[in-house]
Amino acid sequence: MTQSETETPTEKSIRRIARGTSLVPYQAQLGMEFVEGAEGYAKLRLPYKKENSTVGDALHGGAISSLIDTTGAMAAWTTAELGNPRYFGSTVGINVNYLSGAIGEEIFAEGRVLKRGKEIIYSDVRVTNAAGKLLAQGTVVYRIIERGPE
Repeated sequence: MTQSETETPTEKSIRRIARGTSLVPYQAQLGMEFVEGAEGYAKLRLPYKKENSTVGDALHGGAISSLIDTTGAMAAWTTAELGNPRYFGSTVGINVNYLSGAIGEEIFAEGRVLKRGKEIIYSDVRVTNAAGKLLAQGTVVYRIIERGPE
């Protein structure tokens, strides 16, 4: 048996998330990197880049919001089979709370699925610096549907 034949849908999604995160042009432009995942969980890293900052080397809130959105979506995809053309997903809503600035430093986002319905997935995402200081928190509402017959 090959690896793909023995993998669970969660393992397949995590492998695809890890491989594909840097292939999405917007995520690559920001510098997002997949760190780890498990069922209902994803962790991503955003290195500091001057292009993503404001005056004074503060990371722009839009970059943080994008990281929260992507991390919440990746946590949701660990509950479905990412890359399977049968499924389609998109963000329905996002709420972001900025708690402290990230000044010239890399940040990490950890997303955990709070609830998985038939189509709607709710994820909580926490953004910290390398020392573990909480910088932002967000909620991502994501929808994954099975496509009908073409």
